[in-house]
Amino acid sequence: MYNNTNSNRSMNRGIDVNLKRGHLLSLCMLISSMTFARTPQALKKVRITVFVHGIMSIKPHLSFANFLRFMSDKVEDTFYSETVRFMREDPFFFQNQAMEQIGWHAIDPERIEKGYASGLIARMFDRVEKWSDPCSEYENHYFTYGWYGLLSARIRYFDAIPLYQHLVAEVQKFRAQGIEPEVRVIGYSHGGNVCLNLGAVRQNEAIDQNLRIDELVLLGVPIQCETDFLLADPIFKRVYQVYSRGDRIQKLDFFSTKRFFSRRLFQKRSYFALPDKLTQIQLRCTRNVRSRKSRCQAYCFNPNDISMLSGKSKRLRDASPGHIELWFFGWTPANYRPDFILDPLPIMIFLPIILDQTENTLARAKNANPHKPIIMDIRPEYEHIIIKNQKSFKDVTIVPFPDKQEIQALSKMVDPYVPDVYSAEEYDYHIQQAAQKAQCYMQEKQPVKGRKRRRTATKRIHRHRHPLKAIMIS
Repeated sequence: MYNNTNSNRSMNRGIDVNLKRGHLLSLCMLISSMTFARTPQALKKVRITVFVHGIMSIKPHLSFANFLRFMSDKVEDTFYSETVRFMREDPFFFQNQAMEQIGWHAIDPERIEKGYASGLIARMFDRVEKWSDPCSEYENHYFTYGWYGLLSARIRYFDAIPLYQHLVAEVQKFRAQGIEPEVRVIGYSHGGNVCLNLGAVRQNEAIDQNLRIDELVLLGVPIQCETDFLLADPIFKRVYQVYSRGDRIQKLDFFSTKRFFSRRLFQKRSYFALPDKLTQIQLRCTRNVRSRKSRCQAYCFNPNDISMLSGKSKRLRDASPGHIELWFFGWTPANYRPDFILDPLPIMIFLPIILDQTENTLARAKNANPHKPIIMDIRPEYEHIIIKNQKSFKDVTIVPFPDKQEIQALSKMVDPYVPDVYSAEEYDYHIQQAAQKAQCYMQEKQPVKGRKRRRTATKRIHRHRHPLKAIMIS
Protein backbone atom coordinates (compact mmCIF):
# COMPACT_ATOMS: atom_id res chain seq x y z
CA MET A 1 0.00 0.00 0.00
CA TYR A 2 2.81 2.37 0.87
CA ASN A 3 4.52 1.82 -2.39
CA ASN A 4 1.33 2.21 -4.32
CA THR A 5 0.53 5.45 -2.51
CA ASN A 6 3.97 6.84 -3.21
CA SER A 7 3.72 5.82 -6.79
CA ASN A 8 0.31 7.46 -7.08
CA ARG A 9 1.64 10.65 -5.53
CA SER A 10 4.62 10.68 -7.86
CA MET A 11 2.31 10.15 -10.83
CA ASN A 12 0.08 13.00 -9.64
CA ARG A 13 3.09 15.25 -9.22
CA GLY A 14 4.28 14.32 -12.69
CA ILE A 15 0.87 15.12 -14.09
CA ASP A 16 0.82 18.47 -12.25
CA VAL A 17 4.29 19.32 -13.52
CA ASN A 18 3.32 18.40 -17.06
CA LEU A 19 0.14 20.46 -16.77
CA LYS A 20 2.13 23.42 -15.49
CA ARG A 21 4.63 23.04 -18.32
CA GLY A 22 1.79 22.79 -20.80
CA HIS A 23 0.13 25.91 -19.45
CA LEU A 24 3.48 27.73 -19.47
CA LEU A 25 4.17 26.67 -23.07
CA SER A 26 0.73 27.72 -24.24
CA LEU A 27 1.11 31.02 -22.38
CA CYS A 28 4.46 31.67 -24.09
CA MET A 29 2.97 30.85 -27.48
CA LEU A 30 0.07 33.19 -26.79
CA ILE A 31 2.40 36.03 -25.77
CA SER A 32 4.62 35.49 -28.80
CA SER A 33 1.62 35.41 -31.14
CA MET A 34 0.31 38.63 -29.58
CA THR A 35 3.74 40.24 -30.00
CA PHE A 36 3.97 39.28 -33.68
CA ALA A 37 0.37 40.32 -34.21
CA ARG A 38 1.17 43.77 -32.84
CA THR A 39 4.33 44.27 -34.92
CA PRO A 40 3.87 42.43 -38.23
CA GLN A 41 5.85 45.10 -40.07
CA ALA A 42 9.03 44.18 -38.18
CA LEU A 43 9.30 41.09 -40.37
CA LYS A 44 8.62 42.93 -43.64
CA LYS A 45 11.55 43.36 -46.03
CA VAL A 46 11.30 46.54 -48.05
CA ARG A 47 13.53 47.69 -50.88
CA ILE A 48 13.56 51.18 -52.38
CA THR A 49 14.82 51.29 -55.99
CA VAL A 50 15.54 54.65 -57.62
CA PHE A 51 16.29 55.15 -61.34
CA VAL A 52 18.42 58.15 -62.33
CA HIS A 53 18.57 58.95 -66.07
CA GLY A 54 21.44 60.38 -68.13
CA ILE A 55 22.00 63.68 -69.96
CA MET A 56 20.56 65.13 -73.12
CA SER A 57 23.09 64.82 -75.94
CA ILE A 58 25.09 67.89 -76.92
CA LYS A 59 25.38 66.81 -80.58
CA PRO A 60 23.20 69.59 -82.07
CA HIS A 61 24.91 72.19 -79.87
CA LEU A 62 28.52 71.59 -80.86
CA SER A 63 29.97 74.95 -81.79
CA PHE A 64 33.11 76.84 -80.88
CA ALA A 65 31.28 79.06 -78.41
CA ASN A 66 29.54 76.12 -76.73
CA PHE A 67 32.81 74.18 -76.76
CA LEU A 68 34.38 76.87 -74.57
CA ARG A 69 31.30 76.90 -72.33
CA PHE A 70 31.45 73.13 -71.86
CA MET A 71 35.16 73.22 -71.08
CA SER A 72 34.74 76.06 -68.57
CA ASP A 73 31.54 74.53 -67.13
CA LYS A 74 29.44 77.63 -67.81
CA VAL A 75 26.27 76.43 -69.51
CA GLU A 76 23.56 78.16 -67.48
CA ASP A 77 21.32 80.66 -69.29
CA THR A 78 22.40 79.55 -72.75
CA PHE A 79 20.43 78.37 -75.77
CA TYR A 80 21.67 74.86 -74.99
CA SER A 81 20.48 74.88 -71.37
CA GLU A 82 17.09 76.38 -72.25
CA THR A 83 16.49 73.86 -75.03
CA VAL A 84 17.25 71.02 -72.67
CA ARG A 85 14.97 72.57 -70.03
CA PHE A 86 12.00 72.61 -72.42
CA MET A 87 12.79 69.05 -73.52
CA ARG A 88 12.81 67.91 -69.91
CA GLU A 89 9.32 69.34 -69.51
CA ASP A 90 8.00 67.48 -72.57
CA PRO A 91 6.41 64.09 -71.64
CA PHE A 92 7.19 62.83 -75.14
CA PHE A 93 10.78 62.08 -74.10
CA PHE A 94 9.67 59.94 -71.14
CA GLN A 95 8.07 57.23 -73.28
CA ASN A 96 11.11 55.03 -73.92
CA GLN A 97 13.03 54.97 -70.62
CA ALA A 98 12.76 55.19 -66.84
CA MET A 99 12.49 58.97 -66.66
CA GLU A 100 9.81 61.48 -65.70
CA GLN A 101 9.64 65.16 -64.83
CA ILE A 102 12.35 66.83 -62.79
CA GLY A 103 12.21 65.76 -59.14
CA TRP A 104 11.17 62.70 -57.15
CA HIS A 105 8.33 60.60 -58.56
CA ALA A 106 6.87 57.30 -57.37
CA ILE A 107 6.30 54.63 -60.03
CA ASP A 108 2.99 52.79 -60.14
CA PRO A 109 3.60 49.29 -61.59
CA GLU A 110 -0.15 48.67 -61.79
CA ARG A 111 -0.69 51.61 -64.12
CA ILE A 112 -0.78 50.30 -67.69
CA GLU A 113 -0.98 52.89 -70.44
CA LYS A 114 0.81 53.79 -73.64
CA GLY A 115 4.08 55.62 -73.11
CA TYR A 116 4.39 54.90 -69.37
CA ALA A 117 7.85 53.32 -69.70
CA SER A 118 8.72 53.81 -66.01
CA GLY A 119 5.83 51.58 -64.95
CA LEU A 120 6.86 48.95 -67.49
CA ILE A 121 10.41 48.96 -66.10
CA ALA A 122 9.09 48.44 -62.56
CA ARG A 123 6.84 45.53 -63.63
CA MET A 124 9.71 43.88 -65.49
CA PHE A 125 12.03 44.29 -62.51
CA ASP A 126 9.52 42.48 -60.31
CA ARG A 127 9.11 39.65 -62.80
CA VAL A 128 12.84 39.18 -63.41
CA GLU A 129 13.57 39.30 -59.68
CA LYS A 130 11.01 36.56 -59.01
CA TRP A 131 12.53 34.49 -61.82
CA SER A 132 16.02 34.96 -60.39
CA ASP A 133 15.02 34.39 -56.74
CA PRO A 134 11.60 32.74 -56.35
CA CYS A 135 11.97 32.89 -52.56
CA SER A 136 12.46 36.65 -52.49
CA GLU A 137 10.30 38.28 -49.83
CA TYR A 138 11.03 41.90 -50.70
CA GLU A 139 8.29 44.47 -51.03
CA ASN A 140 9.63 46.68 -53.79
CA HIS A 141 8.99 50.40 -54.14
CA TYR A 142 10.19 52.11 -57.32
CA PHE A 143 10.96 55.77 -57.95
CA THR A 144 12.48 57.98 -60.62
CA TYR A 145 14.62 60.99 -59.90
CA GLY A 146 14.70 63.57 -62.66
CA TRP A 147 17.56 66.06 -62.85
CA TYR A 148 18.33 68.77 -65.40
CA GLY A 149 20.46 66.56 -67.64
CA LEU A 150 23.07 69.16 -68.59
CA LEU A 151 26.69 68.40 -69.42
CA SER A 152 28.14 70.06 -66.34
CA ALA A 153 30.02 68.56 -63.41
CA ARG A 154 28.94 71.44 -61.17
CA ILE A 155 25.25 71.00 -62.00
CA ARG A 156 25.51 67.27 -61.34
CA TYR A 157 26.67 68.05 -57.80
CA PHE A 158 23.82 70.48 -57.13
CA ASP A 159 21.31 68.01 -58.58
CA ALA A 160 22.56 65.38 -56.13
CA ILE A 161 21.48 67.49 -53.13
CA PRO A 162 17.69 67.11 -53.71
CA LEU A 163 18.24 63.41 -54.47
CA TYR A 164 19.91 63.00 -51.08
CA GLN A 165 17.06 64.85 -49.35
CA HIS A 166 14.37 62.77 -51.06
CA LEU A 167 16.15 59.54 -50.14
CA VAL A 168 16.35 60.61 -46.50
CA ALA A 169 12.66 61.55 -46.44
CA GLU A 170 11.59 58.25 -48.01
CA VAL A 171 13.71 56.17 -45.63
CA GLN A 172 12.33 58.06 -42.64
CA LYS A 173 8.76 57.22 -43.72
CA PHE A 174 9.51 53.51 -43.35
CA ARG A 175 11.54 53.95 -40.18
CA ALA A 176 8.51 55.63 -38.60
CA GLN A 177 6.66 52.34 -39.24
CA GLY A 178 9.42 50.26 -37.64
CA ILE A 179 10.89 49.17 -40.98
CA GLU A 180 14.51 49.57 -42.04
CA PRO A 181 14.39 49.58 -45.85
CA GLU A 182 17.16 48.62 -48.20
CA VAL A 183 18.07 51.31 -50.73
CA ARG A 184 19.18 50.56 -54.29
CA VAL A 185 20.09 53.44 -56.61
CA ILE A 186 20.63 52.77 -60.33
CA GLY A 187 22.36 55.51 -62.30
CA TYR A 188 22.70 55.49 -66.07
CA SER A 189 25.42 57.38 -67.97
CA HIS A 190 26.08 60.73 -66.24
CA GLY A 191 23.16 60.00 -63.95
CA GLY A 192 25.61 57.64 -62.26
CA ASN A 193 27.91 60.59 -61.57
CA VAL A 194 24.93 62.37 -59.98
CA CYS A 195 24.60 59.32 -57.72
CA LEU A 196 28.32 59.31 -56.88
CA ASN A 197 27.99 62.95 -55.84
CA LEU A 198 25.79 61.76 -52.97
CA GLY A 199 29.07 61.03 -51.20
CA ALA A 200 30.23 64.61 -51.77
CA VAL A 201 26.88 65.94 -50.53
CA ARG A 202 27.21 63.94 -47.33
CA GLN A 203 30.70 65.34 -46.78
CA ASN A 204 30.06 68.99 -47.66
CA GLU A 205 26.47 69.80 -46.76
CA ALA A 206 24.80 70.17 -43.36
CA ILE A 207 22.52 67.21 -43.93
CA ASP A 208 21.29 63.99 -42.30
CA GLN A 209 24.26 61.63 -41.95
CA ASN A 210 22.25 58.46 -41.27
CA LEU A 211 21.51 57.66 -44.92
CA ARG A 212 23.10 54.47 -46.26
CA ILE A 213 22.76 53.13 -49.80
CA ASP A 214 22.93 49.34 -49.79
CA GLU A 215 23.52 49.01 -53.55
CA LEU A 216 24.74 51.60 -56.00
CA VAL A 217 24.52 50.29 -59.57
CA LEU A 218 26.37 52.31 -62.24
CA LEU A 219 25.29 51.45 -65.77
CA GLY A 220 27.41 52.74 -68.65
CA VAL A 221 28.76 55.59 -66.50
CA PRO A 222 31.70 57.66 -67.81
CA ILE A 223 34.34 57.25 -65.10
CA GLN A 224 35.96 60.59 -64.25
CA CYS A 225 38.61 61.59 -61.76
CA GLU A 226 36.27 64.29 -60.40
CA THR A 227 33.90 61.70 -58.90
CA ASP A 228 35.51 58.22 -59.02
CA PHE A 229 37.03 58.50 -55.51
CA LEU A 230 33.56 59.14 -54.03
CA LEU A 231 32.69 55.44 -54.29
CA ALA A 232 34.88 54.95 -51.20
CA ASP A 233 32.54 57.13 -49.14
CA PRO A 234 30.83 55.15 -46.33
CA ILE A 235 27.38 56.11 -47.63
CA PHE A 236 27.76 53.31 -50.21
CA LYS A 237 27.80 49.74 -48.89
CA ARG A 238 28.14 47.99 -52.28
CA VAL A 239 29.00 49.47 -55.66
CA TYR A 240 28.58 47.72 -59.03
CA GLN A 241 30.07 49.19 -62.19
CA VAL A 242 28.31 47.55 -65.16
CA TYR A 243 29.65 48.34 -68.61
CA SER A 244 29.88 46.99 -72.15
CA ARG A 245 32.69 47.23 -74.68
CA GLY A 246 30.03 47.79 -77.32
CA ASP A 247 29.29 51.11 -75.59
CA ARG A 248 31.29 53.75 -77.47
CA ILE A 249 29.65 56.79 -75.90
CA GLN A 250 30.85 55.97 -72.39
CA LYS A 251 34.44 57.00 -73.20
CA LEU A 252 33.70 60.09 -75.31
CA ASP A 253 33.22 62.74 -72.63
CA PHE A 254 36.23 65.08 -72.59
CA PHE A 255 34.25 68.23 -71.76
CA SER A 256 33.37 67.73 -68.08
CA THR A 257 36.59 66.05 -66.92
CA LYS A 258 40.22 67.02 -66.50
CA ARG A 259 41.29 63.88 -68.31
CA PHE A 260 41.51 63.72 -72.07
CA PHE A 261 38.60 61.23 -72.15
CA SER A 262 36.41 59.48 -69.63
CA ARG A 263 36.98 55.78 -68.88
CA ARG A 264 35.05 52.55 -68.58
CA LEU A 265 36.71 51.17 -65.46
CA PHE A 266 37.58 52.44 -62.03
CA GLN A 267 41.35 52.41 -61.67
CA LYS A 268 43.57 53.06 -58.70
CA ARG A 269 45.91 56.02 -58.69
CA SER A 270 47.98 58.02 -56.22
CA TYR A 271 46.18 58.43 -52.90
CA PHE A 272 43.20 56.41 -54.13
CA ALA A 273 42.87 52.64 -53.82
CA LEU A 274 39.84 50.75 -55.05
CA PRO A 275 37.74 49.56 -52.09
CA ASP A 276 36.69 45.94 -51.72
CA LYS A 277 33.02 46.91 -51.90
CA LEU A 278 33.45 47.66 -55.61
CA THR A 279 32.68 45.01 -58.23
CA GLN A 280 33.15 45.74 -61.93
CA ILE A 281 31.09 43.72 -64.40
CA GLN A 282 31.66 43.56 -68.14
CA LEU A 283 28.50 42.63 -70.03
CA ARG A 284 28.61 40.73 -73.28
CA CYS A 285 25.91 39.43 -75.55
CA THR A 286 26.77 36.61 -77.94
CA ARG A 287 24.58 35.25 -80.69
CA ASN A 288 24.86 32.59 -83.37
CA VAL A 289 25.92 33.34 -86.92
CA ARG A 290 22.75 34.06 -88.87
CA SER A 291 22.97 31.82 -91.90
CA ARG A 292 21.02 28.89 -93.26
CA LYS A 293 23.91 26.51 -92.77
CA SER A 294 24.26 27.28 -89.06
CA ARG A 295 20.59 26.79 -88.16
CA CYS A 296 21.02 23.07 -87.62
CA GLN A 297 23.89 23.73 -85.20
CA ALA A 298 22.30 26.72 -83.46
CA TYR A 299 21.73 25.03 -80.11
CA CYS A 300 24.70 22.65 -79.97
CA PHE A 301 26.85 23.91 -77.12
CA ASN A 302 30.03 22.14 -76.03
CA PRO A 303 31.25 23.38 -72.62
CA ASN A 304 34.64 21.75 -73.22
CA ASP A 305 35.27 23.83 -76.34
CA ILE A 306 37.39 26.86 -75.39
CA SER A 307 36.37 28.73 -78.51
CA MET A 308 32.70 28.33 -77.55
CA LEU A 309 33.35 29.50 -73.99
CA SER A 310 35.34 32.53 -75.11
CA GLY A 311 32.93 33.47 -77.88
CA LYS A 312 35.62 33.27 -80.56
CA SER A 313 34.05 30.36 -82.37
CA LYS A 314 33.24 30.84 -86.05
CA ARG A 315 29.62 30.05 -85.24
CA LEU A 316 29.32 32.96 -82.76
CA ARG A 317 29.20 36.73 -83.13
CA ASP A 318 29.68 39.49 -80.58
CA ALA A 319 26.41 41.41 -80.07
CA SER A 320 27.33 43.35 -76.94
CA PRO A 321 24.89 46.17 -76.11
CA GLY A 322 25.57 49.75 -77.06
CA HIS A 323 24.97 52.79 -74.88
CA ILE A 324 21.31 53.18 -75.86
CA GLU A 325 20.53 49.46 -75.57
CA LEU A 326 21.58 49.45 -71.93
CA TRP A 327 18.69 51.69 -70.85
CA PHE A 328 16.15 52.35 -73.63
CA PHE A 329 13.36 50.32 -75.20
CA GLY A 330 13.48 49.22 -78.81
CA TRP A 331 11.19 51.93 -80.19
CA THR A 332 13.93 54.52 -79.61
CA PRO A 333 14.27 56.09 -83.08
CA ALA A 334 18.08 55.95 -83.34
CA ASN A 335 21.04 53.92 -82.09
CA TYR A 336 18.92 50.96 -80.94
CA ARG A 337 19.62 48.16 -83.41
CA PRO A 338 16.48 46.60 -84.89
CA ASP A 339 18.33 43.27 -84.97
CA PHE A 340 19.52 43.46 -81.35
CA ILE A 341 19.26 40.00 -79.84
CA LEU A 342 17.02 41.17 -76.97
CA ASP A 343 14.94 43.65 -78.99
CA PRO A 344 12.84 45.48 -77.74
CA LEU A 345 14.12 44.99 -74.18
CA PRO A 346 16.85 47.06 -72.49
CA ILE A 347 19.65 45.26 -70.69
CA MET A 348 18.86 47.05 -67.43
CA ILE A 349 15.75 44.96 -66.72
CA PHE A 350 18.03 41.93 -66.22
CA LEU A 351 20.02 43.63 -63.45
CA PRO A 352 18.39 41.48 -60.70
CA ILE A 353 19.81 38.36 -62.38
CA ILE A 354 23.19 40.00 -63.03
CA LEU A 355 23.56 41.19 -59.42
CA ASP A 356 22.41 37.88 -57.90
CA GLN A 357 24.82 35.87 -60.03
CA THR A 358 27.62 38.32 -59.23
CA GLU A 359 27.15 37.78 -55.52
CA ASN A 360 27.07 34.00 -56.00
CA THR A 361 30.30 34.19 -58.00
CA LEU A 362 32.01 36.32 -55.35
CA ALA A 363 30.87 33.92 -52.64
CA ARG A 364 32.65 31.07 -54.46
CA ALA A 365 35.76 33.12 -55.19
CA LYS A 366 38.57 32.96 -52.66
CA ASN A 367 39.95 36.46 -53.21
CA ALA A 368 37.72 39.01 -54.93
CA ASN A 369 39.73 41.64 -56.80
CA PRO A 370 37.95 44.94 -57.62
CA HIS A 371 40.59 45.68 -60.28
CA LYS A 372 39.66 42.67 -62.42
CA PRO A 373 36.14 42.78 -63.83
CA ILE A 374 33.83 39.79 -63.89
CA ILE A 375 32.77 38.92 -67.44
CA MET A 376 29.12 37.97 -67.90
CA ASP A 377 28.48 36.64 -71.39
CA ILE A 378 24.70 36.54 -71.96
CA ARG A 379 23.65 34.03 -74.62
CA PRO A 380 19.86 34.14 -74.99
CA GLU A 381 19.83 31.55 -77.80
CA TYR A 382 21.53 29.02 -75.51
CA GLU A 383 19.50 30.20 -72.48
CA HIS A 384 22.51 30.63 -70.21
CA ILE A 385 25.14 33.08 -68.96
CA ILE A 386 28.83 32.26 -68.96
CA ILE A 387 30.65 33.87 -66.03
CA LYS A 388 34.42 33.98 -65.91
CA ASN A 389 37.38 36.17 -65.09
CA GLN A 390 39.09 38.24 -67.71
CA LYS A 391 41.68 36.26 -69.75
CA SER A 392 41.22 33.15 -67.62
CA PHE A 393 39.31 29.89 -68.08
CA LYS A 394 40.26 28.30 -64.75
CA ASP A 395 37.02 29.31 -63.08
CA VAL A 396 34.11 29.28 -65.52
CA THR A 397 30.51 29.09 -64.34
CA ILE A 398 27.45 28.51 -66.53
CA VAL A 399 24.17 29.69 -65.01
CA PRO A 400 20.67 29.75 -66.51
CA PHE A 401 19.22 32.76 -68.30
CA PRO A 402 15.48 33.24 -68.99
CA ASP A 403 14.42 30.86 -71.73
CA LYS A 404 12.66 31.73 -74.96
CA GLN A 405 9.20 31.54 -73.42
CA GLU A 406 10.16 33.94 -70.63
CA ILE A 407 11.76 36.38 -73.09
CA GLN A 408 8.63 36.24 -75.23
CA ALA A 409 6.50 36.88 -72.16
CA LEU A 410 8.61 39.93 -71.33
CA SER A 411 8.32 41.13 -74.91
CA LYS A 412 4.52 40.77 -74.78
CA MET A 413 4.45 42.89 -71.63
CA VAL A 414 5.77 45.72 -73.81
CA ASP A 415 2.76 45.82 -76.18
CA PRO A 416 0.32 47.87 -74.01
CA TYR A 417 3.04 50.48 -73.35
CA VAL A 418 4.28 51.12 -76.91
CA PRO A 419 3.46 54.72 -77.93
CA ASP A 420 1.20 55.23 -80.93
CA VAL A 421 3.67 57.56 -82.63
CA TYR A 422 7.35 57.52 -81.76
CA SER A 423 9.21 57.94 -85.04
CA ALA A 424 12.35 59.86 -85.90
CA GLU A 425 10.24 62.56 -87.54
CA GLU A 426 8.11 62.99 -84.42
CA TYR A 427 11.25 63.00 -82.31
CA ASP A 428 12.79 65.79 -84.41
CA TYR A 429 9.54 67.76 -84.28
CA HIS A 430 9.54 67.84 -80.47
CA ILE A 431 13.20 68.86 -80.49
CA GLN A 432 12.39 71.76 -82.82
CA GLN A 433 9.52 72.80 -80.58
CA ALA A 434 11.86 72.91 -77.58
CA ALA A 435 14.43 74.89 -79.60
CA GLN A 436 11.83 77.45 -80.70
CA LYS A 437 10.62 77.93 -77.12
CA ALA A 438 14.23 78.42 -76.04
CA GLN A 439 14.75 81.04 -78.75
CA CYS A 440 11.65 82.96 -77.67
CA TYR A 441 12.75 82.81 -74.07
CA MET A 442 16.24 84.06 -74.90
CA GLN A 443 14.80 86.91 -77.01
CA GLU A 444 12.51 88.05 -74.22
CA LYS A 445 15.32 87.87 -71.73
CA GLN A 446 17.86 89.69 -73.96
CA PRO A 447 16.02 92.25 -76.17
CA VAL A 448 17.87 93.32 -79.33
CA LYS A 449 18.61 97.03 -79.78
CA GLY A 450 19.67 98.74 -83.01
CA ARG A 451 19.15 97.89 -86.69
CA LYS A 452 22.41 95.96 -87.14
CA ARG A 453 21.90 93.77 -84.09
CA ARG A 454 18.29 93.18 -85.10
CA ARG A 455 19.39 91.86 -88.52
CA THR A 456 21.95 89.56 -86.88
CA ALA A 457 19.36 88.21 -84.48
CA THR A 458 16.89 87.62 -87.34
CA LYS A 459 19.49 85.63 -89.27
CA ARG A 460 20.23 83.60 -86.17
CA ILE A 461 16.54 82.79 -85.67
CA HIS A 462 16.09 81.69 -89.31
CA ARG A 463 19.20 79.55 -89.10
CA HIS A 464 17.90 77.75 -86.03
CA ARG A 465 14.55 77.08 -87.67
CA HIS A 466 16.14 74.45 -89.88
CA PRO A 467 15.53 70.87 -88.69
CA LEU A 468 17.95 69.78 -85.99
CA LYS A 469 19.51 66.39 -85.76
CA ALA A 470 17.96 63.99 -83.30
CA ILE A 471 19.02 64.59 -79.73
CA MET A 472 19.45 61.33 -77.89
CA ILE A 473 19.53 60.79 -74.17
CA SER A 474 22.98 59.57 -73.11
